[in-house]
Amino acid sequence: MEYRLKAYYREGERPAALRRVGKLPGVIYNRSLNRKVYVELSEFDKVFRQASIHHVIVLELPDGQELPTLVRQVNLDKRRRRPEHVDFYVLSDEPVEMYVPLRFVGTPVGVREGGVLQEVHRDILVRVSPRNIPEYIEVDVSGLGIGDSLHAADLHLPEGVRLAMPPEETLAAVVPPEDVEKLAAMAAEAPAEPEVIRKGKKEEEA
Repeated sequence: MEYRLKAYYREGERPAALRRVGKLPGVIYNRSLNRKVYVELSEFDKVFRQASIHHVIVLELPDGQELPTLVRQVNLDKRRRRPEHVDFYVLSDEPVEMYVPLRFVGTPVGVREGGVLQEVHRDILVRVSPRNIPEYIEVDVSGLGIGDSLHAADLHLPEGVRLAMPPEETLAAVVPPEDVEKLAAMAAEAPAEPEVIRKGKKEEEA
């Protein structure tokens, strides 16, 4: 699914002044590009709630350019928990590392036997060409018995998608009910998605 967002080049506007009128300052960048922009905060909120870091957001610029991007970082106001700055990484034909959601399907054998399926990761880090970014990766867990674990190395990735995280990383496991708390602690230590939301300002005011 494609998401679109209007963006505007920044010239002399101060970030604080833009924020006061409902704009969100940001940058668009890659190896050959680095340009200051801003977007409407309300529109960004709508799009980012759906696209998150997992989907391409096409930025529509005033000069007619349409740039496919991924959100790489969002800085939040410490008190209001409101976005203050956003980094958009502009995609080219070069492969990029990104997180792709996992979709677990099937009822594990172990669950039928009284175990509990614990999802440790909800997404995985992969390296992929922007043209081949999957919307999600389906994971069949029906064969897992009590005590079995599914690791990153066990995934059957689509063509052109390579694993970019440790292959031994546990993604899901079927555990006896008494072990649920232990696995829940593992899930708490591994963030559900990468740290792109950070506190503090991206740009210091002059």
